[in-house]
Amino acid sequence: MWKISRAAACLGACFAMGGCTSLYYVHDPQTGVITAGELPYFLKSIRCEVVTFYQIERERRKHYLKIYKTRPEEAFDRFAHFDIDPFLYGTFFLELKVTDTGGVGSGTAFDYKRVLSATTAEVTHVGPTASAQDTYDLIWSFLLKQNAELASDTLPLASSPATYERGCYRGTPTELLELEALAENKYPERAAFKRITVDASKPLAAWLRDNAILIAANNLTPAMPSEIAEPAQMTYTFSIQVTGGIEAKYSLTSARWTPAAIQASASAQQFSNLGIYINGPNAVLANGAKSGSASYAAKQPALGSKDNPIYTTPIPGGEKSQELPESGGAAARRPRAGGGPRTNGFIFAPVPVFPPSPTPTQ
Repeated sequence: MWKISRAAACLGACFAMGGCTSLYYVHDPQTGVITAGELPYFLKSIRCEVVTFYQIERERRKHYLKIYKTRPEEAFDRFAHFDIDPFLYGTFFLELKVTDTGGVGSGTAFDYKRVLSATTAEVTHVGPTASAQDTYDLIWSFLLKQNAELASDTLPLASSPATYERGCYRGTPTELLELEALAENKYPERAAFKRITVDASKPLAAWLRDNAILIAANNLTPAMPSEIAEPAQMTYTFSIQVTGGIEAKYSLTSARWTPAAIQASASAQQFSNLGIYINGPNAVLANGAKSGSASYAAKQPALGSKDNPIYTTPIPGGEKSQELPESGGAAARRPRAGGGPRTNGFIFAPVPVFPPSPTPTQ
């Protein structure tokens, strides 16, 4: 009997876990891979890596513009870049999710044997299953001005990891060569944050710079204007998933039970998701193009406006020219590497805005 009682206790524990499935009992997602205590430092690392990349791209653009007209090949080889719009926001979001699962598995069975005669036996089979799954998701979204610059950290060296340092580097980096060296982590003693590395070797800021060179290949290299693919937005998403669990099984075989078995399992899944968005001058057009709301034809001023007036009688000396006004704004700042006129795109319908949504349960 005590064995049956022990099996019943195991079964009861699984149902107790299912009893926690309630909006009154929640699990803090800030556990596992990234903990609540680590979050401020992790967010600082993201900020510093991205702002380092911002400043490198602005400096590379300045050097590119100085020589692209006379030496376009050299300009691309030395200073290829992604044109980050300094008047737009960049953004990144951090998603932390935990999924708890528990229940009685399909291996649970109760087979009761009843002997009716020397040649006949009756077996009754019962195989109950039950499970509970709780998912808790936390999403934080942040804005970063794309004209952000690295600040100098003049505080003394931290006496403990709990000391919060404001700046990203010690000293104010200004020259492109110095920025490139900091991005490559050639001066690790100057970094006041924990570097995020890609493939366990290249810091994130340097990895973003290398990707900017790749994405610029079809835009900054000399080509016919009609063939240029203009980079508009860089989006990166990094996900980490860790799953751990336990499974228990108990069985009893006797003259009456053939067998009685209980199989229970419980698991917890930790999911961390980081998304980074870096916007160029035409980022809104890239998003509008997905819904068919972006156009590249010349946009006519509204009839009756200052730039397209309505004339009812001839004006002495001739009518005002109906030429389009000269385009301006962020899109006009970018030179055409292959020469020729530039046609600015525009949005002719509202572009929907979608907030970050929870990642589907894996």
